[in-house]
Amino acid sequence: MAYLYNLSCKLPEFKLKQTEVGLYMQEQYDFDETEKARLKLMYGRSGIEYRYSCLNDFNINQAEKTLFKAGQEIGVAKRMEVYFEKALPLAQEAATSSIQHEKITHLITVSCTGMAAPGLDLLLLSNLNLPLTTHRSSVNFMGCYALFHALKIADAYCKADKNSVVLIVSVELCTLHFNLNKSTDQIAANLLFGDGAAACLVSAVKPNTNKYFSITSFYSKVIPKGAADMAWKIDDSGFLMTLSAYIPQLIEEGIGDIIEEVLSTAKINQAQIEHWAFHPGGRKILDQIRKEMNLEQSQLSSSYEVLNNVGNLSSATLGFVFNNILQKEDYNPNQVTFAAGFGPGLTVETMLLNGD
Repeated sequence: MAYLYNLSCKLPEFKLKQTEVGLYMQEQYDFDETEKARLKLMYGRSGIEYRYSCLNDFNINQAEKTLFKAGQEIGVAKRMEVYFEKALPLAQEAATSSIQHEKITHLITVSCTGMAAPGLDLLLLSNLNLPLTTHRSSVNFMGCYALFHALKIADAYCKADKNSVVLIVSVELCTLHFNLNKSTDQIAANLLFGDGAAACLVSAVKPNTNKYFSITSFYSKVIPKGAADMAWKIDDSGFLMTLSAYIPQLIEEGIGDIIEEVLSTAKINQAQIEHWAFHPGGRKILDQIRKEMNLEQSQLSSSYEVLNNVGNLSSATLGFVFNNILQKEDYNPNQVTFAAGFGPGLTVETMLLNGD
């Protein structure tokens, strides 16, 4: 069995109040008054109070902009230049807090908002002074469920070699991909996403703390009819998001059966689950899950709180939800936790933790 522990969550410098970001966005689009009112309503109903950015560009009182300068087209190359300038120190901060005194044998980096080769894995290897023999893997451009894949890889490493100590670092700078495309999908993406980093350790040795998860099992399933409803593509101007309004309905239609399959395979029932760690892709998604699974809002409190406090951080968000659960006063490692995330495909990734 592998254990997940030493979770560390870090946020960049600039804290954005969602209502103020809404005002900034109204200024960027050449909307009429009706459209501006509609946009204001969307921001007010988002379930998000604050987001964070590595840039101060979204502050309406900030005249000097780092990236989003008035009248300038911002291509992929410039966005990636800023990504590596800002992502590395944030990822390093999270990783350093997570490592503590452990001897790392494997490093897995996760990101879908910036890529290059050499990439974050080699940059972190150097900056963290990890052994040059450290095994490295990167999970890129898989979206909100990417951290599940990193955890699967780490779990496999630990099962193959009981001496493995795996460092996972997820960093996402979603606000670099703000885009003035007027599609409903892009407007939704501009509304939802923020920046942040999460790191953790996974090893086969039980940590000397009660703030850990034991990894029990993984389960994945694709909902094929949602393939076109959640996607992320690169064009000359940047990364363009597709977030169909149909996604909550797709999740509502499929999540109940998928969870039943997971629980049946694991031979447990829903009543045994103490903690629910759903990736907060958006308020409507959480509301639909709660309705479908007949859950109280308090049972999804960690997901709602993370959405409210930082927004959707793509792959890093799950680390924030896990950390929220671990910090609860009544948490103990024997309580069963069910985690799920959604991403392009439409793919549903799930994970059972604890109960060992």
